[in-house]
Amino acid sequence: MATAVAEGADPDPAPGITATTVVERLWRGEAGRAGSLLDLALVPLELAYRAAAGTYHGAYSAGLARRSRLAVPVVSVGNVAVGGTGKTPVTRWIVGELCRRGARPAVLHGGYAPDEPALHRAWYPEVPVVVGRDRAETGARAIEAGADVIVLDDGFQHRRLARDLDVVLVAAEDWVPRPKLLPRGPWREAPRALRRADVVAITRRTASAESAAHVAASVERIAPGAGIVRVHLRPAGWRVVGGDAGAPGPEGEVVAVAGVGRPRDFVANARTAGAEIACVLVFRDHHAYGGADVRRIREAASGRPIVTTAKDAVKLAPLAPDLDIWILEQDVVIEAGADELARRFDALIP
Repeated sequence: MATAVAEGADPDPAPGITATTVVERLWRGEAGRAGSLLDLALVPLELAYRAAAGTYHGAYSAGLARRSRLAVPVVSVGNVAVGGTGKTPVTRWIVGELCRRGARPAVLHGGYAPDEPALHRAWYPEVPVVVGRDRAETGARAIEAGADVIVLDDGFQHRRLARDLDVVLVAAEDWVPRPKLLPRGPWREAPRALRRADVVAITRRTASAESAAHVAASVERIAPGAGIVRVHLRPAGWRVVGGDAGAPGPEGEVVAVAGVGRPRDFVANARTAGAEIACVLVFRDHHAYGGADVRRIREAASGRPIVTTAKDAVKLAPLAPDLDIWILEQDVVIEAGADELARRFDALIP
């Protein structure tokens, strides 16, 4: 469902966006006194989650749990927090880098979010995208389809499938040295889990380059064996649905629609790219749009253009071909550590 922001104009957009559930408001520190009580109530569940996660990962790290290995190199792209790190655009960029090196990659996806496989297929129609929870089985199918390197989307916590390169993303906007874990907070693992990574990529959308550099220094102290990369996910202009990229952008007031992990960042970047946002509709990350959502969006738009993310557009456009939908494209810019990544990719390709 959409947040209350959807009910009307948001004159000071990003600060006005609220989370979509009580737990998400708690994670963002927006739940007030009730949130403090809920935070305390969730401590036992967080401790139970920490214990379960520690047992799971400890079994693999100690060699007690068996891992499957594919006949081709495997690159895992993942994170240690829930949503908003830029995993999808970075995965797209990595697939492109492998293709440019003459590889025939395939993308494996767990299937929990149908928007992401659809995007990968749209971005690289020639690259197989295989969906399923059993990554060893889907990997074997990808190899049968001709893949000579596998890209594991959201694979850091999927320990059963062995990988040759673990790339883990950390959003500079969300970094805290001692975060709260699920369900008390948005982190899947504590920062020390980054020691398992081969490469840690510090991503930023709205954070400054200086802030990202400070986060990189903190991560380097925690995981000194990992290569550290800094990545800027910056607005790359507009594309109207059904048209080519590089369009000048929508004219006049627009309605912003965002069903992503960090809607504030999308709204801020859309404004930076020139959008005059009159109203913001925020949905849950990976929201499956339906007829009622489209009616609500159409009513809020009242004939005005819609600006949204690529993830949202791939689901909205088929449901509402009559709407004027604009996608804010993203560039992946490697600000530091490009040589490290190039060396790692070159080592994978025979």
